[in-house]
Amino acid sequence: MKQIKYSYCIDDDNNLIHVLSLTNSTRHSRKLYCLQCGQEMVANLGTKKSWYFSHKSDCACDGESYLHKLAKRKIKEKFENTSTFPITFSKSVPCKDKDNCPIYSKDSCINKGVKIKSDLKYWNNHIVYDKCQEEIPVGDFRPDLLLTCSTKAEKAPVFIELFKTHQSSEKKLSSEYRIIETERIESESIIDDILERGFIEGENCTTYNFKPQLPLIKKNDVPIDRFVLFKNGAVRVYKAIDYEVYCNQINKKVHSDSMIELNMREQGIDIWGINEDTNTLDSYQKGLVYLVQKGMAIKNCILCKFYRYNDFYNCHICILYKSMGFQSPRPRQTMANRCQQYKINQELLKHSLAELEEEIFELQTES
Repeated sequence: MKQIKYSYCIDDDNNLIHVLSLTNSTRHSRKLYCLQCGQEMVANLGTKKSWYFSHKSDCACDGESYLHKLAKRKIKEKFENTSTFPITFSKSVPCKDKDNCPIYSKDSCINKGVKIKSDLKYWNNHIVYDKCQEEIPVGDFRPDLLLTCSTKAEKAPVFIELFKTHQSSEKKLSSEYRIIETERIESESIIDDILERGFIEGENCTTYNFKPQLPLIKKNDVPIDRFVLFKNGAVRVYKAIDYEVYCNQINKKVHSDSMIELNMREQGIDIWGINEDTNTLDSYQKGLVYLVQKGMAIKNCILCKFYRYNDFYNCHICILYKSMGFQSPRPRQTMANRCQQYKINQELLKHSLAELEEEIFELQTES
């Protein structure tokens, strides 16, 4: 904990006095007392250091408790003496098209950290809360500050908890009460920030059990998988992990020379031949088998029964490449158009159209 500089104290009438309100001529005009322990304070109005109060005599006053009391008092006064008391929530907001988007994912299609501004006193010309009280018991709890509405007694209250040394208990946080808990108050500047800007979730506070109305926001930057078939029979897959095609292009062609383009909900990855061992399809195979099952006559080496995974090359190769006189074990996909040994792999065709339609959908419009 940082050493506390006391900028405030109280007078005989319990008025809160800021050290900057004094001058050398008024500093001794009245007695001033510590907000926490009640002992007499003196104003230090030097020319080299910032002005501050200190105890007139040595004492064991707890600076942390001073900050806690000061925060309660200042926030309460701010609430009572201003027409508004803003609160800004920071929430994850799902894409507004989540109910009708075929590739919606609750993990990816989220706008994170959206700022939602509201007010604790008035909203849409209606009173939200108009009373702020200290240490009022509610059920099993006694919040530092309690917000209630005098015109709607049934309105659920809000707890404001000032994090000094201990955060709120799990029992309190898991209750149905709406709670605003400040960041740890280590200095007067943290209190000043709350007073100046209001509560800002993720910056000077954390909120619990609030359900602000979420704005409608379109998420346009989610990467998606796109399968592209060219007129010569070659294919290419734009993988989501490469961030080349995004959800705002879901119904737009990404390649001017493509014949057919397909969106894929999940990328089929071929790693160390696992696809062959598990009878699953990688993205290239998925798109090709889907189109074949739709009735298209396609010749592509990826569909050939002699195109197999090889441990030495750590990828798929043409296992006939030597007998065929190929320079490379990995022929161009379009070699299938003139290869006399080409035979479609019937194992691949065991994946039905109905199965593949769960993971593949075609563009609805073309650019």
